[in-house]
Amino acid sequence: MNIEALRRESAPLWPIALARIAIGGLWLLSLRWKLPPDFAPDAGRGLLDYLQLEAQYPAFALYGRFVEAVVIPNFTLFAWLIFLAELLVGLSLLTGTLTRLGAAVGLLLALNLGVGMLAVPNEWPWSYVMLAMFHFIFLMTAAGRVLGVDALLRRRMPARSTLRVLT
Repeated sequence: MNIEALRRESAPLWPIALARIAIGGLWLLSLRWKLPPDFAPDAGRGLLDYLQLEAQYPAFALYGRFVEAVVIPNFTLFAWLIFLAELLVGLSLLTGTLTRLGAAVGLLLALNLGVGMLAVPNEWPWSYVMLAMFHFIFLMTAAGRVLGVDALLRRRMPARSTLRVLT
């Protein structure tokens, strides 16, 4: 099959939309073990515990030192940033609102998780690779245009709108 034939091929986008909704739900459910004000669950490991594991078992020494010297001492600031970023990604993907923005932030979060957890014992790094791949697919396919608010937003925006790119 040549390149032109590939460009003409299309597949239904509803399966990608369903995957987008599921991954949005995954982000929102993951907030349960890092809720403010202390960002710790009632039982089990919390965000600080995982950051300490990243510092203790770094795949890359520089990353481990950064987590240990900058992130952990400023835990509350970084915990809020992580919480808000994951909330944004979850809501964006679940509702299909500004999906490309949500997918881009989710991709960065997934890559960061992958780097941070790569050498931690009993972690499966491929889960973060798969999470990153989903976000890349959502980013490239503008997955919020099917079963999402982005379809409605695009109809109301001028063709050359900067905001339109995020939908």
